[in-house]
Amino acid sequence: MLRTAGPQKQAQMETSPERKRSRSGLSSALGFVLWGLGLLILVIASWIVHSHPGPWPAELAFSRWAQGLSLPSWLHAILVFVSTFNDPLPSGIALAVLMGFMLFNHWVRPALFLGLLALVGDSIDAIIGDLVGRPRPSPHLIHVSYSMDFNSFPSGHTEHIVIFYGFLLFLSFTSPVRQWRYAKCLIPLQVLAFFDVLAMGFSRVLEGEHWPTDVLAAYLSGLLWLTLFMYLYGLRWTRNDPGAWERAKLATRGE
Repeated sequence: MLRTAGPQKQAQMETSPERKRSRSGLSSALGFVLWGLGLLILVIASWIVHSHPGPWPAELAFSRWAQGLSLPSWLHAILVFVSTFNDPLPSGIALAVLMGFMLFNHWVRPALFLGLLALVGDSIDAIIGDLVGRPRPSPHLIHVSYSMDFNSFPSGHTEHIVIFYGFLLFLSFTSPVRQWRYAKCLIPLQVLAFFDVLAMGFSRVLEGEHWPTDVLAAYLSGLLWLTLFMYLYGLRWTRNDPGAWERAKLATRGE
């Protein structure tokens, strides 16, 4: 004799998809609110720096403290290399080579998203820099490794490395890559990418190329564009797969 589930259990089974949709909607709403808040903070920070382009006392003190540290020669060389390797020319070559490799292996969607993210993020960074118009640190205040005429706020190196390595890290944790038989071989590269992202900000201050607020704004800016493209990358694209929307509805209903 077959047993049927009780009314309470049936009600739970029926409401389970609704609960999942509700939680997903709340998570999305919270994500949009946090993203909008981050964008608002970036706009306000840009306006403040535009109104006060000079370094704040805390920035000047931190920069002098960082440059006064007695770092081992090997560590100092690594930090300098992190910045130099991500200069516009080397970073552009690295992006082109990586996109070419992806396209050669028919990874069209990741390659296009990576290239578009770099284009949009770096372009917005340049526009913000022109609007804010903050000059680079003066060699009369701190040690400056290389004198540059580009705007200082936000740091282009830092913003670029956040979106570039950040998106590669995101791709490395997607399901197709995690199911790859050699996925564990990517762990050293993931650690290296994470280190580069963290080290870039300090490296820019250490070399006297940027003030600390330039770096913080660049981390925020890069994170905003990175999370936006991660969200867009995760959306269901049904134009080339007409049945995807129906399958998604059936999966949501638990059928």
